[in-house]
Amino acid sequence: MDLQMDKLGLSLEQTEILYNLEYYKTFNDIEMTKVPVTGEVIKELKSEWLKEWSKFISNGFESFTQISGAEMHWYSMDELQERIAANDPQKPWYRLILLEAMLFEPYYPLGTEKDKKGNDIPSKKYKHLNNPLCSFRKGEGDHFLDEQFTGKYCKQGYVKRLRRSYDKRMRELSEVLKTVLTSLTITAVIAIITVASAGAFAGPIAVALVGSNFAGLSGAALTSACLAYLGGGAIAAGGAGMLGGTIAIVGGGAAFGIGVGAGVGGAVGSAGLVGKKNTIMHSAKLLTSVREIFLNDEHDIEFSNSVYEQYLQNITEIEKGFVELRLKMDVAKGKEKKEIVETIKKAEESVKAMKVARKNMLRFNSSFAEGLQTQQ
Repeated sequence: MDLQMDKLGLSLEQTEILYNLEYYKTFNDIEMTKVPVTGEVIKELKSEWLKEWSKFISNGFESFTQISGAEMHWYSMDELQERIAANDPQKPWYRLILLEAMLFEPYYPLGTEKDKKGNDIPSKKYKHLNNPLCSFRKGEGDHFLDEQFTGKYCKQGYVKRLRRSYDKRMRELSEVLKTVLTSLTITAVIAIITVASAGAFAGPIAVALVGSNFAGLSGAALTSACLAYLGGGAIAAGGAGMLGGTIAIVGGGAAFGIGVGAGVGGAVGSAGLVGKKNTIMHSAKLLTSVREIFLNDEHDIEFSNSVYEQYLQNITEIEKGFVELRLKMDVAKGKEKKEIVETIKKAEESVKAMKVARKNMLRFNSSFAEGLQTQQ
């Protein structure tokens, strides 16, 4: 892979910092919860979710990072600030995890349960935390991150700038693709897709979404671990031929995971499973990273161009898969044929979203390059 993926990657300690930021953002939301009558009950349920989520993160950390003996450390706020300071936070990784932490929205399902027909569905244990009165408030979360984690290593209010940029990218992609995106988060969308299409989180979907991790798990345990780790949209890179020391890919790098898949039509299958809405969300995150962090902040036109090339390569890979799958469809019958037709249809929607994002990325890169030439 030509792309310098390490620029979208986090080290072990930086990955810990990301999960700590997500923890404190959720803890702050619990502290700020003010619901008439049932307030304390809601706070208790939120606290239970945070406890369950952090336990999953701790227990799955070694499998997720694929580093023998890796342990997740939960820091006090002072310790967290010390760890940030020790990791050269002027570099892009810090702004990338602010973007990830900004997009993290808690209280999504952390497992599955059976419906009346015996099918796996997302657990409803925390469903009361998703009604408007009790749900997580994005604005409050952004304010907390800006107040606690910006001003020292990036400009005060940096998270607000990232939110503005991300929302704009989401609107642009949604309008062009005529897609109505509800307030569902990336994680909630993935949770529903995952459980609905995979039963107990089929292997190919796990690979498409979180990399080749949690290899020793299956069934409900695999589902729970993967759902917990999808919170920030981070995708594991361990064992996937990435540069040494890169544990998690952030900033929309999961968009490159869409092309993962073994066998005939593997890339197409993964793109279809991820779906159009999720492709839009991850692509909007990647566009925000390129525009705000690597172009506006870093002036790194070379890296931004390499991201574009890799994204283009992914589209090409999926489109090659269409040819293979259509040949397979010609000789398939019954249920198999129907499944192939459905896979192609969903993957085509994802590719359409990727092509719109590709045009936007090309526009950003060209405009920025022209701007730099004008200044010289």
